[in-house]
Amino acid sequence: MLTALSGIWQLSPLTDLTLPQGDLTFPAAISTILPMELTENEIAAQEWHLMHDFDVSEAMFAYAAIDIVLKGVSHYAEVRINGNAVLDCFDSEVTYQKEIKAHLHVGFNRIEILFLEQGDDWLLDDERAKYSIANRPMGIFGDLGLRGIRHLRLKSATAIPIIQHGSGEVKIAIYFDTLVVGMIAAKVKFDGMSYSIPIDVRADRVTALFQVDAPRFWSEERQDENDIYKIEIELEGQVMLIPYKIVEGQTEESFYY
Repeated sequence: MLTALSGIWQLSPLTDLTLPQGDLTFPAAISTILPMELTENEIAAQEWHLMHDFDVSEAMFAYAAIDIVLKGVSHYAEVRINGNAVLDCFDSEVTYQKEIKAHLHVGFNRIEILFLEQGDDWLLDDERAKYSIANRPMGIFGDLGLRGIRHLRLKSATAIPIIQHGSGEVKIAIYFDTLVVGMIAAKVKFDGMSYSIPIDVRADRVTALFQVDAPRFWSEERQDENDIYKIEIELEGQVMLIPYKIVEGQTEESFYY
């Protein structure tokens, strides 16, 4: 379960100190609280500082791990927890998740997000990410919060189609790291079918087999969305929603949390 870092965030300029400060809530573009005469390009040419104070309860701190989760960060940004740099974000399409419990304490905490100029040592070879950064208003447009993990950290999943003579199965494997031993089950849904699978924490994965009658093969020419299967994985509040295509001749496909 994600505990949103909701409420007021304080925005301050780092480059041109004559620009105004202000308060805003997310998801939003920072331009929503800046003077209307400032264009998005002018805003993106500046460096900005966001700050938000929040409390961590004893119940939250009792989790085996606490992750920060961010998605939709539209420009290069550095994330700090209580003054410690913990994460760099550079792709608005990526969900970033990083364990930060070592930087937290019960009670008052502070998170800062710094929208910074891309430095020469910033290695970003993904042209799609560069395009995404250059063509979006500066801001945060997705999830922003803390996730407590009690026992198992969800890492990834794979799907393998086993199709012969017009029918078969899809084998789904769920990979995890064990933080604390306990009695846990993973929930897996595929095309309307659902399993609850007990987990052996001595292993690093659990698998499920789903029967597929008259499989809907994906065609790049037809591109019928009805041919896309839906996989949903839930492990202690950590959820993966996966659009899955069965392609003729395909073997294993991996998906990362």
